[in-house]
Order: sequence, then C-alpha cells, then structure tokens
Amino acid sequence: MNVIIEIIISIMILLGASLSILAAIGVIRLPDVYTRTHAAGISNTFGVSLLLFATVGYFFHSGSGFNARVLLAILFIYLTTPIASHLINRAAYDTGVPLAIRIRDQLRSVKKDEIKQRKNIIIKQEQLERARQEREELEEQLDWDLREEKIVEREELEDVAREHEETLIELESDDSEQEIIELDEEENSDKKE
Repeated sequence: MNVIIEIIISIMILLGASLSILAAIGVIRLPDVYTRTHAAGISNTFGVSLLLFATVGYFFHSGSGFNARVLLAILFIYLTTPIASHLINRAAYDTGVPLAIRIRDQLRSVKKDEIKQRKNIIIKQEQLERARQEREELEEQLDWDLREEKIVEREELEDVAREHEETLIELESDDSEQEIIELDEEENSDKKE
C-alpha cells in the first residue's frame, strides 16, 4: 500500500513539474501577451496545485498529519491566478496591445463603439471644462472692469474735491489779498490825513 501511495505522489510531482515547465515554455514561445498569460495562468495553476497536492499527500502519508495551510494555498491559487490572468489580458486589450497576426479579433467592432463613446464623453467633459474656465475668466474680467470703474470714479471725485479746495483756497487768497489792499489803502488814507 505504501508503494502505491508513493507512486501516486511521484506521478503528481512529475505531472506538476511537467505542467510548470510547459507553462514556462508557453510564456517564452507563444506569440502575444494574451496567449502567454493563458499558458501561465492555466498550466502553472494546475502544475503548482498538483505539486501542493503531492506535498499534502506526502506529509499525510509520512505521519506528520494533515496540513490545512497547503490546501488553503491551493484554494487561493485557484481563486487568484485565473482572475489575474483574465485581468491582465483585459487590461492589455483595453490599452491596445496588438493581437498575434494569425488571430482574428472579434471584439474590435464592439470595442470601437465603446472607444468612440468614451472619446465623446471625454470631449464633452473637456468642452464643459473650457466653458467653465471661460465663464470664470469673464467673471474675473467683469470684476476687474468694475474695480477699474470704481477706481476711476474715486479718482474723478478726488479731482473734483481737489479742484473745489483749490478754488476755495484761491477765493480765500483773493479775499485776503483784497483785505490787504483795503488795509493798505486805509493806512495810506490815514497817512494822508
């Protein structure tokens, strides 16, 4: 019985190693990123999981007990690796990484429509942003013009007030000159008498 279990564990190790080697060869030899991530995602997932199952079987058979952490690792590999491969392929396709020449792209027309819709949305957003900026610039210009008008009005009022003061000063100086002249005349007339 021990020999059969050891043979099964050995077969699992050989299959896992060969699948992992096959995945590495696929990553090197396949023509584009999409097929490479497929090879790495599928073959390597099965290869690593077979190696981990062989590890669980070996430790269970050797008497060390059941190792739940290795089974959790297998579960996480099955959950994460295919999803990561899919997301890498999707990101590559969305960013425009070219397909291999032999492969026909069936999603191109659908993607073109989506790209057009996205471009239209981006163009509308840019137009709205430009309109908002122009409105803000016009409001700033209007505020600036209003400030300039207030400054001009204030300067005009100051000029009018200054002119009024100058006329008052001139009138006062004229009055005082007139008084001086009158006083001089009175003194002269007093001297003559």
